[in-house]
Amino acid sequence: MDSLTHTFAVIIIAPDGMTGPYLFPLVLGAIIPDIDILFKPVSDRYPALFISTHGGFTHSILGALAVAYLALLGLIIAAKIRILPDIAVTGSWTIIGLLIVTGTLSHLLLDGLAYPGIPLLYPFSADRFTAGIFPGPSFILLAASAGYIMLVLTGHASSSAFASYTAFFVLFIAGSAVLSLYVRVVTGGRAIPTLHPLRWLLISEDNRHYFLQWFSPGSALGSPATYEKYQGTSEREVLPLFSNPEYRRMRFYSYIITAERNGDMVTFRDPLRKGRIIFYPPFYTEITLPLPH
Repeated sequence: MDSLTHTFAVIIIAPDGMTGPYLFPLVLGAIIPDIDILFKPVSDRYPALFISTHGGFTHSILGALAVAYLALLGLIIAAKIRILPDIAVTGSWTIIGLLIVTGTLSHLLLDGLAYPGIPLLYPFSADRFTAGIFPGPSFILLAASAGYIMLVLTGHASSSAFASYTAFFVLFIAGSAVLSLYVRVVTGGRAIPTLHPLRWLLISEDNRHYFLQWFSPGSALGSPATYEKYQGTSEREVLPLFSNPEYRRMRFYSYIITAERNGDMVTFRDPLRKGRIIFYPPFYTEITLPLPH
């Protein structure tokens, strides 16, 4: 999810009357995990550090707590050198620290609702976890948040406007959760939400193929699109490449991966992202690696 939506999400949960030095760390905590946007050049240059990217290690529980601590440390230093005198005078550092952590964990909670998920258990596992309620980023929530901030900037953010935004935010998440549960029960497959709130992708597989179908509530399933897992090669032949840093980086971003051999080289693709069926994340949709000798 985007930082704008996270910001308003924590404002929604903030107690009435919370302002100044206490609201600021809550919002800071809500956006600080997205500092990993600055780290992507590291994973681009060093594939083994693929977790150093947006949606990477700062979106794990331990990583988020680490950046929350660094944010608190930064505030303390800023207060010491009189950049943030209000916090130094009126703020309890214990409470401020707890507010930063609260905002940070709320960020993980919201991101964990959306695809493609976040690596909550890193460094123990790089697997992404998601409730799969809506796609990430959710342009519907982003548009609602952007609309509300325009009201704030133009001085039209009344209490009723805030109440309407809050109600929409909560009802959208609740409605998406109910719809997600319905789709999973009806289809019995792996359903991926799309930007269209009433359209889902269903992915299934056998030993040789992936199958992709579109699903909308009340509509019959169409004929599946088929993607061959291995062309000119086999899982056994390419298995040694699964530990290659470039493959692991691509795997982190991908939904499904196919392999095609061309001479001594193997091309791995994510046909969903490569074909723009799913546009996010847009990085590393295809790589070519040499077969081990």
